[in-house]
Amino acid sequence: MKILEICTVDFSLTGIPVHIRNYYNELKKNNKIDIVAKSFDDKILKTMPLENETTLYELPRTKNPISYISKLRKIVTKNNYDVVHIHGNSSTMALELLACRNSSALTIVHTHNTEYKAKILNILLKPYLIRHADLYFAASTEAGEKLYDNKKEFVVIKNGIDVSNFEFNLDDRLSVRKNLNITDDKIILGHVGTFNEQKNQDFLLKLAKRLNPKKYHFVLIGDGEREEFVSKIVNKEMFTVLKTTDKIGKFYSAFDMFLFPSNWEGLGMAAVEAQYAALQTIVSDRIPRTVKISDNIKFLPLKVDEWVKEIEKYSKENLLNSRENNLISPEYDIKNCAKNLMELYVKEYNAKNKKNI
Repeated sequence: MKILEICTVDFSLTGIPVHIRNYYNELKKNNKIDIVAKSFDDKILKTMPLENETTLYELPRTKNPISYISKLRKIVTKNNYDVVHIHGNSSTMALELLACRNSSALTIVHTHNTEYKAKILNILLKPYLIRHADLYFAASTEAGEKLYDNKKEFVVIKNGIDVSNFEFNLDDRLSVRKNLNITDDKIILGHVGTFNEQKNQDFLLKLAKRLNPKKYHFVLIGDGEREEFVSKIVNKEMFTVLKTTDKIGKFYSAFDMFLFPSNWEGLGMAAVEAQYAALQTIVSDRIPRTVKISDNIKFLPLKVDEWVKEIEKYSKENLLNSRENNLISPEYDIKNCAKNLMELYVKEYNAKNKKNI
């Protein structure tokens, strides 16, 4: 099949692009897949060797919407795609649908979040979005219900990952901790996520004030408003703040616990990764329950006392031992997820073509 993946955010090592990357790496051998995005970061491109004459189209989305729609329409028309899969966070995906108008492609909108920045635009464009896509996807039930308002049936598409990248590795653990100069007696409280209001790293600062700096160390990985966050840290020796890396699996091995205090999430993929890494994982109760794939996850309200109590329950030995006996659901294994998505593409594409004959 000829597939166009449209990413409505910058293509970097963050949620939506990583989702596209993971499926691309599985499906690229038997399909021609092109990608449209606002921009492309070299860090993520290194993790997805391009095959089958893949074309990357860099297309700024917000500066001139009319020009954007026109250029995107030319790409869709010229290449005669079988499937156009649009990934975003709100009804602004209607812009991409408009560019696909009169195309014979199977058009899909796929929502990945439960909160939107462009709230007014989201309301204005929602009627068009609801009427003009062929298929409606969501990262979770909560994300789908929020965007589609029960006006359209939708399919939850798992954010599949290569689970082998997150298996606990003792050598990686020792190597990372040595490089970060963190002694093995410290319990590392890990976090991965863009530094912003959604991921709520400020809550981690509140936890740090209540935890023993001789026992605990925070390692936070992500891009975004890092400098602003670092400036708020009182006890600098208790925190290591790093930029996003394509070797994230090694850091999961170095962590002892994973903390994810998001204010909202479409799913919360980092918490899924943490469970595949056999980490004790504490997440905000504002995160969809479908993120639970093991018994190693705890949902808590954003109350410092409750998080501190939960963190202090575990000794270093308990945390290491629990990594050897972790039972995890295979539902996010990318091989299974990609197979299911491909079958859905083919089924719905054939159904649409049969209807149009």
